[in-house]
Amino acid sequence: MLKYDDCGLRNIWLANGYRYEEIEGHGKCLEIDNIDGLHHSIARHLVNYRKRLSGAEIRFLRVEMGMSQKRLADCLGVDEQTISLWERSKRRPTVAAERMLRLIYLEHADGKTKVAELIARWNDIDRMEEEAKQVFQETAEGWRMAA
Repeated sequence: MLKYDDCGLRNIWLANGYRYEEIEGHGKCLEIDNIDGLHHSIARHLVNYRKRLSGAEIRFLRVEMGMSQKRLADCLGVDEQTISLWERSKRRPTVAAERMLRLIYLEHADGKTKVAELIARWNDIDRMEEEAKQVFQETAEGWRMAA
């Protein structure tokens, strides 16, 4: 068994799917078969946990999605510093934020839902002026927001 620390998580072990290759000028180097598949499997396992995510696990999911701290912060409606604090285990996310992170990962992995697009739309709405006039008009189909 191999303790796999290179992913940034402390508790990952590989039963197989790895080997050591002799690389000229470098010596023995670890080769992992289908590393993308391995990382996908680890991430899937994390989002299906019933327990809370650790800071390292939050970072792992963010990196696997190819997101910056800023982009994830925008998706979750928090600031970039908050993501940094979560990843360094200085603060814990709310249960709701953690669940949303899991949903965002599932969308990233499966592409079946449009959670990230919906969150981006909500963030855009949040940035709009709160004092803007909300005009409604009655139509044949009922009341609607006026264009």
